[in-house]
Amino acid sequence: MRDHITPSSTEGPDAQRTSRLRAVLAAHGFASSGHSQDIADALELGASALGGELVSAETVAACEAHTARCFFIRRGADGRASGFISLLYLNDAGYQALMYGRFRPEAPDLDHLAQVNERALAIYVWCLAGRGLEDKRAVVRAVTEARREAFPDIALFARPVSREGRMMTAALDAPSAGSAWLGWVPAAPPDRQGG
Repeated sequence: MRDHITPSSTEGPDAQRTSRLRAVLAAHGFASSGHSQDIADALELGASALGGELVSAETVAACEAHTARCFFIRRGADGRASGFISLLYLNDAGYQALMYGRFRPEAPDLDHLAQVNERALAIYVWCLAGRGLEDKRAVVRAVTEARREAFPDIALFARPVSREGRMMTAALDAPSAGSAWLGWVPAAPPDRQGG
């Protein structure tokens, strides 16, 4: 089995919310994975769908190992990635870095991410992609439902880069999405893009 759930991923102050998140995502066909081939396969899909290079598989694997709830993959009938969801759980240092423009999603500092035994203060929607129409719908449904049912009470941030991403982000900000607010993170200034 390629999915992983470490013993510590069911402990900590966010254990119930993380458990609910996993259940919601599983209901839409997404499973947690830290397997390097799953991550590489998903990033290839993401680069193709979004039209550009994404972060390295090593970066995603490090974030997944640190948080144990960062990367979720949906597989098609052929076993390959048909969609994925990557979320970054920010601790106080990460939240402050985001608020003051020091947070770098292209190279996240692990000290900014909430470990399993640490309460998340915010979630940064790092990257989402789906191969086909049904996969894209599953991504949107999974994330919006997870927002409502697992983490409705903490701030959610996103920097949408595609039309679908902007639509999904708008859905996350709907009145029924939860009691916390959604932050629209502006695009990086030209001197910080691609670096």
